[in-house]
Amino acid sequence: MAVTKAEVRSGAYYDSVILMQLQRSLADLPGVLDAGVVMGTDANKDILAQSDLLTPEAQAAVADDLVIVVRAEDAAVAEAALGQVDELLLTRRRGDFEQEFRPRSLESAVQMLPAAQWVLVSVPGRYAAGVARQALRLGKNVFLYSDNVSLDDETALKQMAAEKGLLVMGPDCGTAIVNGVGLGFANRVRRGPIGLV
Repeated sequence: MAVTKAEVRSGAYYDSVILMQLQRSLADLPGVLDAGVVMGTDANKDILAQSDLLTPEAQAAVADDLVIVVRAEDAAVAEAALGQVDELLLTRRRGDFEQEFRPRSLESAVQMLPAAQWVLVSVPGRYAAGVARQALRLGKNVFLYSDNVSLDDETALKQMAAEKGLLVMGPDCGTAIVNGVGLGFANRVRRGPIGLV
């Protein structure tokens, strides 16, 4: 008989690309029937409910919580799958490009790549406006991947960008192609005078 188990990690934020990769890795494990890996927003909990993956633990999660749900053939398989989450996340990180220095602040990233014109922001919504504002102050355009940004913050960011001759795309901006360069999720397309997504 299928068993659904969940784990909630408070304050553990990952962007949606990592969450999708983790979800796929969990779903591919032997004996796992389905998996859901989301941040604990109300919209994401609705998606879990529609997939019959919303457990009481997942329902109690808040927006800054990482929710990992596994439906498996039995409890042992579900527990084993949840027990592999850290290793799957670590494996994903090891696969990232090697770099001697990883900046720990936006300022140090700008110092490292002063010619960069864009800052891609993917942090929990309550921090996103502050990071985007900081990027604009540093003279950078903003691709705001984060969601759960208030309309007031979005309006203020776009007004600030306009005053500085910069652009803010988002919040919840998932895809863009600027001068042939893909930001976020993007497909290879022919160049032309207009683009539609």
